[in-house]
Amino acid sequence: KRFAMLMAVVMVAVFSAGVIVAADAPDTVVIKEIQKTKSAVTLTHKAHAEKVGKCAECHHKDAAGKEQKCSGCHKAKKTGDAVEFKEAMHTKCKGCHSKDATKKAPTKCDGCHKK
Repeated sequence: KRFAMLMAVVMVAVFSAGVIVAADAPDTVVIKEIQKTKSAVTLTHKAHAEKVGKCAECHHKDAAGKEQKCSGCHKAKKTGDAVEFKEAMHTKCKGCHSKDATKKAPTKCDGCHKK
């Protein structure tokens, strides 16, 4: 019985940590690190954080509360085990968008790179 109660407390702490961190997420983020031909991407960060629910889904190498910009690891060219910035964004963002059951998430270039 004590173990079940302990597990319940741990689970609440783990799942609420993402909500607390997401509450501090900025409303919007402009991704403009490497654009050469396409416009910058304005990301509704707070809405994405609330929908995804776990910061680690995108900030996959960062400790909770220590999340950094994607360009902190992903550079214009591949460095170490980090894929290049463009590949990381297109794989992660488009991959998640293509799984969106509402089919409202953009998957074409101009859906994120507004003209």
